[in-house]
Amino acid sequence: MDFLTYPLPDVLKKYIYQGFFKKAHKQIDKILEHRLPPQMRERLKFELFRMELLKRTYKYPHDEALRIFKKSYKNATKSEFEQLWKEGKIDWIYIETQRFFESRFDKNLAFNEKEYKSRQRVDKQTIRRRETINKAVERLLKSGKPKSYRVRARITVGKENPKEEKVRVWLPFPKEGFQQSDVQLISSSHECEIADNSVGQRTVYMEGKDTEKFYVEFEYTIHEWIGQQSLFTEKPTKEDLSELPPHIVFSPFLKELIHTIFHGEDYTTFDDLTRARRIYDFVTLNVNYSYVLPYALYDNIPEYVATTFKGDCGFQALLFITLCRMIGIPAKWQSGWSITPLGASSHDWALIYLEKYGWVPVDLSFGGGRREQEPMRIFYFTNLDGFRMFANTEFQGDFYPEKKAWRLDPYDNQTGEMEIISKEEDGYVVDLKSEIEVLKFEEIR
Repeated sequence: MDFLTYPLPDVLKKYIYQGFFKKAHKQIDKILEHRLPPQMRERLKFELFRMELLKRTYKYPHDEALRIFKKSYKNATKSEFEQLWKEGKIDWIYIETQRFFESRFDKNLAFNEKEYKSRQRVDKQTIRRRETINKAVERLLKSGKPKSYRVRARITVGKENPKEEKVRVWLPFPKEGFQQSDVQLISSSHECEIADNSVGQRTVYMEGKDTEKFYVEFEYTIHEWIGQQSLFTEKPTKEDLSELPPHIVFSPFLKELIHTIFHGEDYTTFDDLTRARRIYDFVTLNVNYSYVLPYALYDNIPEYVATTFKGDCGFQALLFITLCRMIGIPAKWQSGWSITPLGASSHDWALIYLEKYGWVPVDLSFGGGRREQEPMRIFYFTNLDGFRMFANTEFQGDFYPEKKAWRLDPYDNQTGEMEIISKEEDGYVVDLKSEIEVLKFEEIR
Protein backbone atom coordinates (compact mmCIF):
# COMPACT_ATOMS: atom_id res chain seq x y z
CA MET A 1 0.00 0.00 0.00
CA ASP A 2 3.01 2.32 -0.14
CA PHE A 3 1.66 3.66 -3.44
CA LEU A 4 -0.50 5.93 -1.28
CA THR A 5 2.60 8.07 -0.80
CA TYR A 6 2.47 8.97 -4.51
CA PRO A 7 0.89 12.38 -5.29
CA LEU A 8 -2.39 12.92 -7.10
CA PRO A 9 -2.75 15.62 -9.79
CA ASP A 10 -4.34 18.78 -8.40
CA VAL A 11 -7.26 18.71 -10.82
CA LEU A 12 -8.13 15.16 -9.74
CA LYS A 13 -7.96 16.06 -6.04
CA LYS A 14 -10.22 19.02 -6.76
CA TYR A 15 -12.87 16.88 -8.48
CA ILE A 16 -12.88 14.30 -5.67
CA TYR A 17 -12.96 16.94 -2.93
CA GLN A 18 -15.91 18.69 -4.57
CA GLY A 19 -17.77 15.43 -5.10
CA PHE A 20 -17.60 15.40 -8.89
CA PHE A 21 -16.89 11.69 -9.06
CA LYS A 22 -17.91 11.25 -12.69
CA LYS A 23 -15.44 13.94 -13.75
CA ALA A 24 -12.80 12.38 -11.53
CA HIS A 25 -13.38 8.99 -13.16
CA LYS A 26 -12.91 10.48 -16.63
CA GLN A 27 -9.78 12.31 -15.48
CA ILE A 28 -8.28 9.07 -14.14
CA ASP A 29 -9.03 7.27 -17.42
CA LYS A 30 -7.31 10.12 -19.27
CA ILE A 31 -4.20 10.03 -17.06
CA LEU A 32 -3.94 6.25 -17.34
CA GLU A 33 -3.46 6.61 -21.10
CA HIS A 34 0.04 7.95 -20.38
CA ARG A 35 3.15 5.97 -19.50
CA LEU A 36 3.30 5.97 -15.71
CA PRO A 37 5.31 4.25 -12.96
CA PRO A 38 3.48 1.06 -11.84
CA GLN A 39 2.91 2.47 -8.35
CA MET A 40 1.28 5.59 -9.78
CA ARG A 41 -1.08 3.44 -11.85
CA GLU A 42 -2.02 1.57 -8.67
CA ARG A 43 -2.68 4.84 -6.88
CA LEU A 44 -5.02 6.05 -9.62
CA LYS A 45 -6.95 2.78 -9.78
CA PHE A 46 -7.23 2.82 -6.00
CA GLU A 47 -8.92 6.23 -6.22
CA LEU A 48 -11.71 4.62 -8.28
CA PHE A 49 -12.23 2.13 -5.45
CA ARG A 50 -12.13 4.93 -2.87
CA MET A 51 -14.90 6.82 -4.63
CA GLU A 52 -17.09 3.72 -4.39
CA LEU A 53 -16.35 3.58 -0.66
CA LEU A 54 -17.21 7.25 -0.27
CA LYS A 55 -20.57 6.76 -1.94
CA ARG A 56 -21.32 3.84 0.35
CA THR A 57 -20.13 5.68 3.47
CA TYR A 58 -21.92 8.97 2.80
CA LYS A 59 -25.22 7.32 2.04
CA TYR A 60 -27.94 9.42 3.70
CA PRO A 61 -29.57 12.25 1.76
CA HIS A 62 -30.72 15.28 3.73
CA ASP A 63 -34.25 14.20 4.64
CA GLU A 64 -33.23 10.72 5.75
CA ALA A 65 -30.40 12.13 7.84
CA LEU A 66 -32.84 14.52 9.52
CA ARG A 67 -35.09 11.60 10.40
CA ILE A 68 -32.15 9.71 11.94
CA PHE A 69 -31.10 12.81 13.90
CA LYS A 70 -34.58 13.23 15.41
CA LYS A 71 -34.70 9.52 16.31
CA SER A 72 -31.25 9.57 17.93
CA TYR A 73 -31.66 12.64 20.18
CA LYS A 74 -34.29 13.84 22.59
CA ASN A 75 -36.14 17.02 21.60
CA ALA A 76 -34.24 17.29 18.31
CA THR A 77 -35.51 19.81 15.74
CA LYS A 78 -35.03 20.49 12.04
CA SER A 79 -33.56 23.95 12.64
CA GLU A 80 -31.06 22.46 15.09
CA PHE A 81 -30.02 19.87 12.52
CA GLU A 82 -29.57 22.57 9.86
CA GLN A 83 -27.38 24.60 12.19
CA LEU A 84 -25.22 21.61 13.07
CA TRP A 85 -24.31 20.70 9.51
CA LYS A 86 -23.71 24.33 8.61
CA GLU A 87 -21.27 24.60 11.53
CA GLY A 88 -19.50 21.40 10.43
CA LYS A 89 -20.43 19.49 13.58
CA ILE A 90 -21.92 16.61 11.62
CA ASP A 91 -20.16 15.01 8.70
CA TRP A 92 -21.41 15.38 5.13
CA ILE A 93 -20.07 15.81 1.61
CA TYR A 94 -21.40 16.74 -1.83
CA ILE A 95 -21.75 13.93 -4.35
CA GLU A 96 -22.60 15.27 -7.79
CA THR A 97 -23.98 18.50 -6.20
CA GLN A 98 -26.28 16.68 -3.74
CA ARG A 99 -25.54 16.69 -0.01
CA PHE A 100 -25.05 13.28 1.64
CA PHE A 101 -24.40 12.55 5.32
CA GLU A 102 -21.97 10.00 6.74
CA SER A 103 -23.51 6.72 7.93
CA ARG A 104 -22.69 7.25 11.64
CA PHE A 105 -22.89 11.03 11.86
CA ASP A 106 -25.45 10.84 14.66
CA LYS A 107 -23.24 8.71 16.92
CA ASN A 108 -20.16 10.82 16.27
CA LEU A 109 -22.05 13.93 17.31
CA ALA A 110 -22.42 12.45 20.80
CA PHE A 111 -18.72 11.52 20.93
CA ASN A 112 -17.65 15.06 20.06
CA GLU A 113 -20.29 17.27 21.70
CA LYS A 114 -21.05 16.88 25.42
CA GLU A 115 -24.53 18.40 25.14
CA TYR A 116 -25.57 15.77 22.64
CA LYS A 117 -24.08 12.90 24.62
CA SER A 118 -26.50 13.75 27.43
CA ARG A 119 -29.42 13.85 24.99
CA GLN A 120 -28.53 10.71 23.05
CA ARG A 121 -30.89 7.75 23.10
CA VAL A 122 -28.56 4.82 23.84
CA ASP A 123 -29.76 1.24 23.55
CA LYS A 124 -29.72 -0.75 26.77
CA GLN A 125 -27.60 -3.52 25.26
CA THR A 126 -24.67 -1.14 24.73
CA ILE A 127 -24.90 0.08 28.33
CA ARG A 128 -25.06 -3.47 29.68
CA ARG A 129 -22.01 -4.57 27.66
CA ARG A 130 -19.94 -1.70 29.05
CA GLU A 131 -21.12 -2.50 32.59
CA THR A 132 -20.12 -6.14 32.12
CA ILE A 133 -16.60 -5.16 31.09
CA ASN A 134 -16.25 -2.60 33.89
CA LYS A 135 -17.28 -5.13 36.54
CA ALA A 136 -14.61 -7.53 35.34
CA VAL A 137 -11.97 -4.78 35.45
CA GLU A 138 -13.05 -3.75 38.95
CA ARG A 139 -12.68 -7.37 40.07
CA LEU A 140 -9.21 -7.61 38.54
CA LEU A 141 -8.15 -4.34 40.16
CA LYS A 142 -9.17 -5.74 43.56
CA SER A 143 -7.95 -9.33 43.29
CA GLY A 144 -5.45 -9.40 40.42
CA LYS A 145 -6.55 -12.99 39.76
CA PRO A 146 -7.36 -13.53 36.07
CA LYS A 147 -10.13 -15.82 34.84
CA SER A 148 -10.54 -17.79 31.63
CA TYR A 149 -13.58 -18.24 29.41
CA ARG A 150 -14.69 -20.70 26.76
CA VAL A 151 -16.43 -18.91 23.91
CA ARG A 152 -18.36 -20.11 20.88
CA ALA A 153 -19.26 -17.61 18.18
CA ARG A 154 -20.40 -17.44 14.59
CA ILE A 155 -19.78 -14.79 11.93
CA THR A 156 -21.95 -14.64 8.81
CA VAL A 157 -21.40 -12.46 5.74
CA GLY A 158 -23.47 -11.84 2.64
CA LYS A 159 -23.72 -9.48 -0.28
CA GLU A 160 -26.48 -6.85 -0.17
CA ASN A 161 -26.99 -6.79 -3.94
CA PRO A 162 -26.13 -10.25 -5.29
CA LYS A 163 -25.79 -10.84 -9.04
CA GLU A 164 -25.43 -14.63 -9.25
CA GLU A 165 -21.65 -14.34 -9.45
CA LYS A 166 -19.06 -16.75 -8.11
CA VAL A 167 -17.11 -15.24 -5.23
CA ARG A 168 -14.20 -15.88 -2.90
CA VAL A 169 -14.67 -15.17 0.81
CA TRP A 170 -12.29 -14.71 3.74
CA LEU A 171 -13.69 -14.71 7.30
CA PRO A 172 -11.67 -13.99 10.45
CA PHE A 173 -10.60 -17.04 12.47
CA PRO A 174 -9.04 -17.00 15.97
CA LYS A 175 -5.27 -17.29 16.30
CA GLU A 176 -3.50 -19.42 18.91
CA GLY A 177 -1.03 -17.66 21.18
CA PHE A 178 -0.70 -14.93 23.76
CA GLN A 179 -3.99 -14.83 25.73
CA GLN A 180 -5.90 -17.16 23.37
CA SER A 181 -5.78 -20.98 23.10
CA ASP A 182 -7.64 -24.20 22.24
CA VAL A 183 -9.13 -22.89 19.00
CA GLN A 184 -11.52 -25.25 17.22
CA LEU A 185 -13.57 -25.05 14.03
CA ILE A 186 -17.13 -26.15 14.82
CA SER A 187 -18.81 -25.75 11.43
CA SER A 188 -18.87 -23.71 8.24
CA SER A 189 -21.39 -22.99 5.52
CA HIS A 190 -19.06 -24.16 2.73
CA GLU A 191 -16.01 -26.34 2.33
CA CYS A 192 -13.24 -24.21 3.79
CA GLU A 193 -9.50 -23.79 4.22
CA ILE A 194 -8.08 -22.40 7.47
CA ALA A 195 -4.92 -20.33 7.19
CA ASP A 196 -1.94 -21.47 9.23
CA ASN A 197 -1.62 -19.97 12.69
CA SER A 198 1.73 -18.43 11.72
CA VAL A 199 0.20 -15.86 9.34
CA GLY A 200 -0.36 -12.31 10.56
CA GLN A 201 -4.06 -12.28 9.69
CA ARG A 202 -5.73 -15.67 10.13
CA THR A 203 -8.77 -16.44 7.99
CA VAL A 204 -11.16 -19.14 6.85
CA TYR A 205 -11.35 -19.21 3.04
CA MET A 206 -14.43 -20.31 1.06
CA GLU A 207 -15.89 -20.11 -2.43
CA GLY A 208 -19.50 -19.98 -3.58
CA LYS A 209 -22.20 -17.79 -5.13
CA ASP A 210 -22.85 -14.24 -3.96
CA THR A 211 -26.51 -15.18 -3.44
CA GLU A 212 -25.43 -17.47 -0.58
CA LYS A 213 -24.66 -16.74 3.06
CA PHE A 214 -21.17 -17.63 4.26
CA TYR A 215 -20.51 -18.43 7.90
CA VAL A 216 -17.97 -20.00 10.19
CA GLU A 217 -18.59 -21.14 13.75
CA PHE A 218 -15.70 -21.66 16.14
CA GLU A 219 -14.72 -22.05 19.79
CA TYR A 220 -11.71 -20.75 21.67
CA THR A 221 -10.45 -20.14 25.19
CA ILE A 222 -9.56 -16.58 26.20
CA HIS A 223 -7.63 -15.57 29.31
CA GLU A 224 -7.72 -12.29 31.17
CA TRP A 225 -4.22 -10.86 30.85
CA ILE A 226 -2.34 -9.28 33.72
CA GLY A 227 0.84 -8.25 31.96
CA GLN A 228 3.13 -8.12 34.96
CA GLN A 229 2.20 -11.68 36.04
CA SER A 230 2.53 -13.70 32.84
CA LEU A 231 5.56 -13.56 30.57
CA PHE A 232 5.23 -13.96 26.81
CA THR A 233 8.93 -13.91 26.07
CA GLU A 234 8.95 -14.59 22.33
CA LYS A 235 11.52 -12.11 21.08
CA PRO A 236 10.37 -9.23 18.86
CA THR A 237 11.43 -9.12 15.23
CA LYS A 238 12.87 -6.20 13.28
CA GLU A 239 9.36 -5.63 11.84
CA ASP A 240 8.17 -4.75 15.36
CA LEU A 241 10.47 -1.73 15.25
CA SER A 242 10.16 -0.84 11.58
CA GLU A 243 8.25 1.58 9.41
CA LEU A 244 5.43 0.20 7.26
CA PRO A 245 4.22 2.78 4.72
CA PRO A 246 1.82 4.40 4.18
CA HIS A 247 0.77 4.65 7.84
CA ILE A 248 3.59 3.55 10.12
CA VAL A 249 6.00 6.23 8.96
CA PHE A 250 8.52 8.04 11.18
CA SER A 251 7.68 11.46 9.79
CA PRO A 252 9.21 14.81 10.84
CA PHE A 253 5.87 15.81 12.36
CA LEU A 254 5.73 12.71 14.58
CA LYS A 255 9.36 13.21 15.61
CA GLU A 256 8.43 16.70 16.80
CA LEU A 257 5.40 15.25 18.57
CA ILE A 258 7.67 12.89 20.52
CA HIS A 259 9.81 15.88 21.47
CA THR A 260 6.65 17.56 22.79
CA ILE A 261 5.42 14.46 24.67
CA PHE A 262 8.73 14.23 26.52
CA HIS A 263 8.87 17.99 27.12
CA GLY A 264 12.15 18.23 25.26
CA GLU A 265 13.88 15.69 27.52
CA ASP A 266 16.05 12.90 26.12
CA TYR A 267 13.68 9.93 26.10
CA THR A 268 16.61 7.47 26.06
CA THR A 269 17.28 8.36 29.70
CA PHE A 270 13.98 6.69 30.70
CA ASP A 271 13.37 2.94 30.94
CA ASP A 272 11.04 1.38 28.36
CA LEU A 273 8.07 1.12 30.73
CA THR A 274 8.22 4.86 31.50
CA ARG A 275 8.62 5.75 27.82
CA ALA A 276 5.60 3.67 26.81
CA ARG A 277 3.54 5.08 29.68
CA ARG A 278 4.28 8.66 28.55
CA ILE A 279 2.91 7.88 25.10
CA TYR A 280 -0.07 6.02 26.54
CA ASP A 281 -0.95 8.99 28.72
CA PHE A 282 -0.67 11.38 25.79
CA VAL A 283 -3.05 9.34 23.62
CA THR A 284 -5.61 8.36 26.27
CA LEU A 285 -5.81 11.84 27.84
CA ASN A 286 -5.95 13.82 24.61
CA VAL A 287 -7.62 11.76 21.87
CA ASN A 288 -11.41 11.44 21.89
CA TYR A 289 -13.01 8.29 20.57
CA SER A 290 -14.83 8.81 17.30
CA TYR A 291 -16.04 6.59 14.50
CA VAL A 292 -14.02 7.05 11.32
CA LEU A 293 -14.48 6.49 7.62
CA PRO A 294 -13.26 3.21 6.09
CA TYR A 295 -9.53 2.96 6.73
CA ALA A 296 -8.85 2.82 2.97
CA LEU A 297 -9.86 6.50 2.72
CA TYR A 298 -6.93 7.77 4.81
CA ASP A 299 -3.39 8.46 3.57
CA ASN A 300 -1.68 8.57 6.99
CA ILE A 301 -3.69 7.46 10.02
CA PRO A 302 -1.29 8.35 12.88
CA GLU A 303 -0.87 11.90 11.59
CA TYR A 304 -4.65 12.22 11.25
CA VAL A 305 -5.11 11.26 14.93
CA ALA A 306 -2.28 13.51 16.10
CA THR A 307 -3.71 16.55 14.28
CA THR A 308 -7.45 16.08 14.94
CA PHE A 309 -7.21 14.43 18.39
CA LYS A 310 -9.92 11.96 17.49
CA GLY A 311 -10.14 8.45 16.10
CA ASP A 312 -11.47 4.98 16.73
CA CYS A 313 -9.73 2.09 18.50
CA GLY A 314 -7.52 1.17 15.55
CA PHE A 315 -6.54 4.76 14.84
CA GLN A 316 -5.46 5.27 18.44
CA ALA A 317 -3.61 1.94 18.54
CA LEU A 318 -1.79 2.76 15.31
CA LEU A 319 -0.59 6.14 16.61
CA PHE A 320 0.64 4.44 19.79
CA ILE A 321 2.40 1.65 17.87
CA THR A 322 4.12 4.13 15.55
CA LEU A 323 5.33 6.38 18.36
CA CYS A 324 6.56 3.39 20.39
CA ARG A 325 8.57 2.04 17.48
CA MET A 326 10.07 5.48 16.93
CA ILE A 327 11.53 5.49 20.45
CA GLY A 328 12.82 1.93 20.33
CA ILE A 329 9.94 -0.01 21.91
CA PRO A 330 8.84 -3.03 19.84
CA ALA A 331 5.11 -2.77 19.18
CA LYS A 332 2.60 -4.78 17.22
CA TRP A 333 -1.06 -4.99 16.34
CA GLN A 334 -3.72 -7.24 17.83
CA SER A 335 -7.31 -7.11 16.64
CA GLY A 336 -10.55 -8.95 16.20
CA TRP A 337 -13.58 -8.42 18.42
CA SER A 338 -14.65 -7.04 21.74
CA ILE A 339 -17.02 -9.84 22.71
CA THR A 340 -19.14 -10.39 25.81
CA PRO A 341 -22.09 -12.72 26.47
CA LEU A 342 -24.29 -9.85 25.26
CA GLY A 343 -22.76 -9.32 21.83
CA ALA A 344 -19.63 -8.48 19.85
CA SER A 345 -18.15 -5.76 17.66
CA SER A 346 -14.87 -5.03 15.87
CA HIS A 347 -11.98 -3.90 18.06
CA ASP A 348 -8.23 -3.18 17.81
CA TRP A 349 -5.51 -2.75 20.42
CA ALA A 350 -1.71 -2.99 20.72
CA LEU A 351 1.04 -5.13 22.21
CA ILE A 352 4.43 -3.83 23.30
CA TYR A 353 7.59 -5.66 24.32
CA LEU A 354 9.15 -4.59 27.64
CA GLU A 355 12.51 -5.92 28.79
CA LYS A 356 11.23 -6.81 32.27
CA TYR A 357 7.88 -8.38 31.30
CA GLY A 358 8.00 -9.48 27.68
CA TRP A 359 4.92 -8.79 25.54
CA VAL A 360 2.11 -6.95 27.31
CA PRO A 361 -1.21 -5.53 26.03
CA VAL A 362 -2.21 -1.89 25.71
CA ASP A 363 -5.77 -0.86 24.82
CA LEU A 364 -5.83 2.84 23.97
CA SER A 365 -9.53 3.40 23.29
CA PHE A 366 -10.75 1.35 26.26
CA GLY A 367 -8.33 3.24 28.47
CA GLY A 368 -9.11 6.66 27.02
CA GLY A 369 -12.82 5.96 27.21
CA ARG A 370 -12.43 5.55 30.98
CA ARG A 371 -10.28 8.61 31.65
CA GLU A 372 -12.75 9.76 34.31
CA GLN A 373 -12.20 6.42 36.10
CA GLU A 374 -8.44 6.67 36.55
CA PRO A 375 -7.78 3.15 37.93
CA MET A 376 -9.54 1.69 34.89
CA ARG A 377 -7.64 3.95 32.51
CA ILE A 378 -4.36 2.75 34.01
CA PHE A 379 -5.53 -0.88 33.97
CA TYR A 380 -5.54 -0.93 30.17
CA PHE A 381 -1.84 -0.10 30.15
CA THR A 382 -0.27 -3.61 30.27
CA ASN A 383 -3.50 -5.44 31.21
CA LEU A 384 -6.51 -6.70 29.28
CA ASP A 385 -10.00 -7.96 30.05
CA GLY A 386 -11.07 -11.39 28.77
CA PHE A 387 -13.84 -10.13 26.50
CA ARG A 388 -11.84 -10.57 23.31
CA MET A 389 -11.29 -12.58 20.17
CA PHE A 390 -8.21 -11.84 18.11
CA ALA A 391 -7.57 -13.03 14.57
CA ASN A 392 -4.82 -10.57 13.63
CA THR A 393 -1.36 -9.87 14.99
CA GLU A 394 -0.14 -7.91 11.99
CA PHE A 395 -1.30 -4.60 10.56
CA GLN A 396 -1.47 -4.56 6.75
CA GLY A 397 -0.98 -8.33 6.57
CA ASP A 398 -1.70 -10.49 3.54
CA PHE A 399 -4.43 -13.09 3.21
CA TYR A 400 -3.93 -16.73 2.41
CA PRO A 401 -4.88 -17.52 -0.28
CA GLU A 402 -3.97 -14.12 -1.70
CA LYS A 403 -6.80 -11.68 -2.40
CA LYS A 404 -6.52 -10.16 -5.87
CA ALA A 405 -9.08 -7.32 -5.76
CA TRP A 406 -9.05 -4.38 -3.35
CA ARG A 407 -10.06 -5.19 0.22
CA LEU A 408 -12.77 -3.24 2.02
CA ASP A 409 -10.14 -2.83 4.72
CA PRO A 410 -6.64 -3.12 3.23
CA TYR A 411 -5.04 -3.24 6.69
CA ASP A 412 -7.13 -5.43 8.98
CA ASN A 413 -9.82 -8.13 8.93
CA GLN A 414 -12.54 -8.33 11.54
CA THR A 415 -15.79 -8.82 9.64
CA GLY A 416 -14.78 -10.57 6.43
CA GLU A 417 -13.93 -9.84 2.81
CA MET A 418 -15.32 -10.94 -0.55
CA GLU A 419 -14.26 -10.68 -4.19
CA ILE A 420 -15.75 -11.69 -7.53
CA ILE A 421 -13.80 -14.57 -9.07
CA SER A 422 -14.44 -13.67 -12.71
CA LYS A 423 -12.72 -10.30 -12.30
CA GLU A 424 -9.27 -9.24 -11.16
CA GLU A 425 -8.56 -5.66 -10.06
CA ASP A 426 -12.19 -4.51 -10.25
CA GLY A 427 -13.62 -7.60 -8.57
CA TYR A 428 -13.91 -5.89 -5.21
CA VAL A 429 -17.16 -5.99 -3.23
CA VAL A 430 -18.21 -2.95 -1.17
CA ASP A 431 -21.82 -3.93 -0.35
CA LEU A 432 -20.84 -6.59 2.17
CA LYS A 433 -22.81 -7.03 5.38
CA SER A 434 -21.87 -9.14 8.38
CA GLU A 435 -23.38 -10.43 11.60
CA ILE A 436 -21.61 -11.76 14.71
CA GLU A 437 -23.50 -14.11 17.06
CA VAL A 438 -22.30 -15.07 20.53
CA LEU A 439 -23.46 -18.66 21.04
CA LYS A 440 -21.71 -19.51 24.31
CA PHE A 441 -19.64 -17.59 26.86
CA GLU A 442 -18.72 -19.65 29.90
CA GLU A 443 -16.29 -19.08 32.74
CA ILE A 444 -14.07 -22.16 33.00
CA ARG A 445 -11.69 -21.19 35.82
